[in-house]
Amino acid sequence: MQIKWLKDFLALSSERNFRLAAQQRNVSQPAFSRRIQALETWVGTPLIDRGGQPVQLTEAGKLLLPAAQKIVDLTVSVQLDIKTQIQDDRDRIRFATLSTLAQIFIPSWLKGLRNFVNVNQIVVKTEFDTIDEYFSVLDENTVDFFICYEDPSHRFHEDESAFSSLKLGEETLVPVVRPASDGSPLWRLSDSYNGQIPCLHTLSSRSPSPIRHHMESRYGNLQFKSVYESSIAPTLKAMAIEGFGLAWIPKAHIIDDLAAGRLVRAGGASDDIHVEIRIFRSLKHSEPRAGKFWTALLQNGVDQGG
Repeated sequence: MQIKWLKDFLALSSERNFRLAAQQRNVSQPAFSRRIQALETWVGTPLIDRGGQPVQLTEAGKLLLPAAQKIVDLTVSVQLDIKTQIQDDRDRIRFATLSTLAQIFIPSWLKGLRNFVNVNQIVVKTEFDTIDEYFSVLDENTVDFFICYEDPSHRFHEDESAFSSLKLGEETLVPVVRPASDGSPLWRLSDSYNGQIPCLHTLSSRSPSPIRHHMESRYGNLQFKSVYESSIAPTLKAMAIEGFGLAWIPKAHIIDDLAAGRLVRAGGASDDIHVEIRIFRSLKHSEPRAGKFWTALLQNGVDQGG
């Protein structure tokens, strides 16, 4: 059975005339009659009483009529939904990023781009664990862009033939801990500290965060132990306030906590990590939505340096 047979049947039930129904369906009358006959063959009984004018539905035809209407309405609705979903997917801009950036950077950043590009259809994915996974989904076109923190002295990706990047901004990550009863930090990033420092960051060698590289390159004489792993700044801050360990947290996110004494610095300004916020795209793919968005970034004065 074909949907077009049901549409023919509905047209005939409305017009009650083979010639007019054929015209409505934009087919020749002989072809239209053959399709009505094919539907009757499929049902197994006549649907049309051809004995007079206008033609009438048989009892079987009357039974089929409401069901045929429902089936046709459903197929039209499904077709429209699919077309709409496909179009939405074509227009949707897909990002991969760290949870912290998804929460404290991307919303205000996208708001600032509203005058330059449509940012009303956005997907943000944060479920990846390693830098390799982030670049893999970018390379496979699972996402259009990857936004991350990057230490300018330790680039994640140097292959400019595969990926292009732009600097969106800068951030300072500050090492903080809960204060002791006398107001001093529970743990210190100093040469004189001999104990093990509980750390609230992953120590994975392929972490997308620049913190591990900073720890290894600056504090070879200190012992760190990862006691909690998260890339969500509010969670890290809450754990640090409760005294679980040390965390490098975006400066803007802890100003009030430092002022109120809920957190204190675990080191001096030289222990801060000055990072860039960068956006990457794969040069293998050229979807119009990604190209248009990238052009908007360039027109909006985003730094191409790197």
